Amino acid sequence: MNAFADKMRERAAEVLRGTYGYEPTTGMDPLLELIGCLLEDGAGGVRSSDEVPLTSGQWFRWHELVMEQEMEVQRAVTQILEQERSELPGNMEARRSWAAILLLSTLDRMEIL
Repeated sequence: MNAFADKMRERAAEVLRGTYGYEPTTGMDPLLELIGCLLEDGAGGVRSSDEVPLTSGQWFRWHELVMEQEMEVQRAVTQILEQERSELPGNMEARRSWAAILLLSTLDRMEIL
């Protein structure tokens, strides 16, 4: 049913291990963690991709939703991945764009934008 999204979660966990050097947090969706890692600027703000700019408001709203409605965010991300079939890219800048698109699509799906 959610085979593609599950594959992307496995891939996200691999990227977290290989690129960031840590295991995904137990009980946390590795996709949500990876989105945070890819887009976090190191000072609590957002590091947008050049292709898909994000506002600070969108970034903070995303974190608020993940903290308050994590299961709903996971469901929305799963639906988007299953519909779009967008693979996790290999290079960092493309990954940031992928993460930003997924974040914005999730906010849109949850009718936050």
